[in-house]
Amino acid sequence: MRLVVASDAGQLADAAATLVRDRVRGRPTLAMAVPAGRTPRRMYARLAALQAEAPVEFSGLRVFAVDELCPPAPPDGYFWRQIRTELLAWAGVPRDRCHPFAVDAPDPAAMCEAYEARIAAVGGLDLVMLGLGPNGHIASNEPPAAPDSRTRPVRLLEATVAYILTDEVLQGAVSDRAVTLGVATILAAREVVLLVAGAAKREILARVLDGPVTGDVPASFLRSHPACTVLADRDARPEGS
Repeated sequence: MRLVVASDAGQLADAAATLVRDRVRGRPTLAMAVPAGRTPRRMYARLAALQAEAPVEFSGLRVFAVDELCPPAPPDGYFWRQIRTELLAWAGVPRDRCHPFAVDAPDPAAMCEAYEARIAAVGGLDLVMLGLGPNGHIASNEPPAAPDSRTRPVRLLEATVAYILTDEVLQGAVSDRAVTLGVATILAAREVVLLVAGAAKREILARVLDGPVTGDVPASFLRSHPACTVLADRDARPEGS
């Protein structure tokens, strides 16, 4: 696991956006799973700005979600709505190369199995971008998480639901049910990038970087990945790291 520290949230967004653009240039058919949330929002804004200045061809991407809320989220999903608005709206990725979770499916478990099969059908994920939850969750893999978990329906902890509701962009009721890429699904990707911003994440990031590798801190499993980069701003950087 490699730690890269940015001076502030703006530089963090710039580093993340530059990394994504570099990967797309190197592999135009990149299969990438992307997150929603506040820290990714800055990255998407920076990607859009850079695209206006120096366009990169994004139309060959295969875009997956890392997780999604279940109803009463709308059929297109709360998280995917952000991805569609902030990334896909300008990236020009054809609809058939975009893979949201079908949260209105009558059988969520079967839908998740099909999603896992769809990832396998494109040859696996090249890049997974993640945020870090306050309790160390990645995607919607809440503690205690199993390292062999695959894409599946999950229950969110009450504190996670409360944290989601603090995002001023999200509107409406939030379920404690979600669907998510599993830990094993994430670890099978060729590259993983974890975005971490703000002093509130400093303590949990310290546990990710230097604590025990345990399901109680799901992001700690990323330490076993051969190509995992943590992009953190200075406020989130633990002392001594």
